Amino acid sequence: MEMEEEESKELLDECWEMIFDRLEHESDRESITLVCKRFLSITNTLRDSIKFSDCTPISTTSRLLQRFSNLKKIRFCNFSGDLNEAVVAIARSGLDLEELLDVSHDRRQPAFWLEELGSKMQNLKVLRFASGQGDADLVRVADSFPELEELQIGDCRSRGDYRTIVVTGEGIEYLSSKLKKLRKIDISEKQPKPHISDKSLVSLSKNCALLEQIKLRYCYSVTECGISFLINNSHHLNSLHLFAYIKIGSFGAKGCTNLLTNLRSLRLQWVDISDEFLISLVEARIPLTDLALSYCKNYTFTGFLRLLQYISQSLKSLKLGEVEFLTNEHIEYLSPFLQNLTSIKLIDCSNLSDSAFVMITQTCPRLYHFKMTNSSIRRENYKFDGLEKKNSAIKHLDLSSHQNLSHSVLKRLLTICPGVEKLKLRDCSFLQSDCLNVYDILECNRRLVKLDLSRSHHLKYSRKSMESSMLEELIAKNSWIGDDFLTKLGMISPRLIHLDLEGCRRVTDEGVREVVKLCKRLRYLSISSCKNVDFSIIAWIVINSPSLRKLVSPSNKYPNDEYQKLFLQRGCLVLKGLEYSYDSYVDHYAL
Repeated sequence: MEMEEEESKELLDECWEMIFDRLEHESDRESITLVCKRFLSITNTLRDSIKFSDCTPISTTSRLLQRFSNLKKIRFCNFSGDLNEAVVAIARSGLDLEELLDVSHDRRQPAFWLEELGSKMQNLKVLRFASGQGDADLVRVADSFPELEELQIGDCRSRGDYRTIVVTGEGIEYLSSKLKKLRKIDISEKQPKPHISDKSLVSLSKNCALLEQIKLRYCYSVTECGISFLINNSHHLNSLHLFAYIKIGSFGAKGCTNLLTNLRSLRLQWVDISDEFLISLVEARIPLTDLALSYCKNYTFTGFLRLLQYISQSLKSLKLGEVEFLTNEHIEYLSPFLQNLTSIKLIDCSNLSDSAFVMITQTCPRLYHFKMTNSSIRRENYKFDGLEKKNSAIKHLDLSSHQNLSHSVLKRLLTICPGVEKLKLRDCSFLQSDCLNVYDILECNRRLVKLDLSRSHHLKYSRKSMESSMLEELIAKNSWIGDDFLTKLGMISPRLIHLDLEGCRRVTDEGVREVVKLCKRLRYLSISSCKNVDFSIIAWIVINSPSLRKLVSPSNKYPNDEYQKLFLQRGCLVLKGLEYSYDSYVDHYAL
């Protein structure tokens, strides 16, 4: 009787599943697997996605496919192994896969994995791959995956490979005639000559009645007529992204505006538009929630203002790139129509400066993501009076690509955004007289968990005393941080799990050892192309950092297969690094 009572107290697997499902970070779930075999078994069934990276051996791939029996999504990331063999292993695993992403194969070898996968996984819904055989691949896809709903076609040509095997209108026409359930398509091939034309859009519109989203890149033969036909005959279309040097005079055909009510996202890049085009969007009464005009020409503030006034209540995300006419005064005038934004990206708008930044933070209370890069921040003598309201809603802030930036100005801007969790300062050069003090940044933004300083210069780490920071991820590729910086950072960053030091010339073995000793939770470390770090430190790192799961070597030749297997036995995948390529680089920032 007592034994029955004890057994009844044991939680059911379903209860544990509900508990483990609430764990936010994947590393927390991995820690659970070490408790007992039962927890390991339960967490294995919960995992529904996996990523295979560049050097994942086929034997490891097969074991992982057997271990995680409920996988629905598989992604390849820079995979350099035999793709045919890897995907055939997936096809024969018995999985009921729904998504297969970022598959790229050698165009010199036929992709027979398409037929193999299609014969075993007819329920595949999402496929994202780089075409090596042009239309021939589209025919294989169309015949192999009749239930496909989302397709992205990329270009797998390597650098220096100028052979032309492209996707054409004929391939798109055949594909659209077969895939009746297609909802999203992304044609992203960088072709030397245009092969996707209006005929392709007509085929998609006529054959794929459920089409909701289409992205076209580098499709120079597409014209306004093709776009208008697509818009006015695709009744479910809610997202249109065009990245091509084409001209559009108006949006849709007159008398057909009632068919455009589903459109929510419009993103244009390098498209020649006009005020007439922007006003036609208003006349079509389209309640856009997402608008991007990147490097578009020939429209003015008048047309943009007219559109923004109409969509201000529905618009949530706005992206503007290289809008030469946009000034601080314009931002002030537009501010009443930006209040509902949750995301704004201002890229290469060189006339905007500090006051535009402050104005946006003061008038956008719901703003979550704020990007303002390559602007004129600091060139304006803006006077901070201390009366600026703090905007705690902003969590992601990107101020990359600024030259001669001042730490004191940056700190004032960050003070307005105390809730920032992810901060990007890539490609920034700070004044030698006012270097970026990372300690101050962490002190000013105590919630910061991710900091990206890639290719930034004139950094320092001066601290008096500080409680432990919340920092979990530091990306410092090709930046000028050194050993002292790493040691001081490690002392107050016990939560650090991801550290990328690729190309950091001033980092040595000593700095790497110190940060490994101090950061006990470290799971990813890259010292690729660190010229002053010797590859002999790899074994020491693996032994002294039991939490580490992935390590990128400073050498492009080490480790070999034998040592890699030994490191894997300790739970760490060690990858060869990139070849160092900075010997001819002039360190003019150090002058």
